[in-house]
Amino acid sequence: MGKTKPVATVFIDTNILKFSAVKKHVYRAKKVTLNWSDTNFDTEIHEPHTVNDLHKIKNEVQKRDAVFLSMLAYAGISEWLNFYIHCEVVPETWGLPGMASPSGRFFGCTIHEVPDPVAPQSRIITGGNKEFKEHTLDIMCSIKHPRFIELVKMTGAYQGASKPLNLNQALDAYHIWCAESAKIDYFLTMDYKLQKVVGMSKVETPVKVVTPNQLLRLVIPKFGFVGAIKFMWNGYKFAKPRVGFDEGKGWT
Repeated sequence: MGKTKPVATVFIDTNILKFSAVKKHVYRAKKVTLNWSDTNFDTEIHEPHTVNDLHKIKNEVQKRDAVFLSMLAYAGISEWLNFYIHCEVVPETWGLPGMASPSGRFFGCTIHEVPDPVAPQSRIITGGNKEFKEHTLDIMCSIKHPRFIELVKMTGAYQGASKPLNLNQALDAYHIWCAESAKIDYFLTMDYKLQKVVGMSKVETPVKVVTPNQLLRLVIPKFGFVGAIKFMWNGYKFAKPRVGFDEGKGWT
């Protein structure tokens, strides 16, 4: 009898969407000599060019994890894993460069949404005399649920009773809370500092915070012997053209 799919559920941190936006379409400057009415002159034109953002990553551990994201996306496409986000993750990507990538959001893998742990009474994310991040911080600071207060201390967002929460770490706490409430197995991130802080905290969470490399090592044995072999072969064929391409001319 084959293994039952899915074998695990995974909540996606915002940085996973950022690092999976690998392919970029840009224009690159090129100096050329043109002839106009028997006169030659030098000018600059811009040609369409495709770039691979993986080439920009200098940290080898980070680059390895970024490469593995396409394998994990294939695990979702082949229904071995189910991936989730919360609606707050999407506004976090606003303003990040290159998110409209031809690679597709998380390489085209379906991503489901989890509900709020506690239904909010209201939300204001834009308007008035405040910036978007200020509204988001107001929302985080207004949550007085005991579990959220524990999690903001776990992630390091709490800076004292007289100070506002650290926004990025408060959002991490909120996303982990969402994952807990939805009974998600893993929280996938490439924020290595977050993983370290959570691991050192006295506050515990049933959601295991993992990197792409760690998640692959944990879930592949659950596919079964035959399933694991098929996944590794087909996953490689899926990933190679998506993350292994060279930079070149044109938009493909």
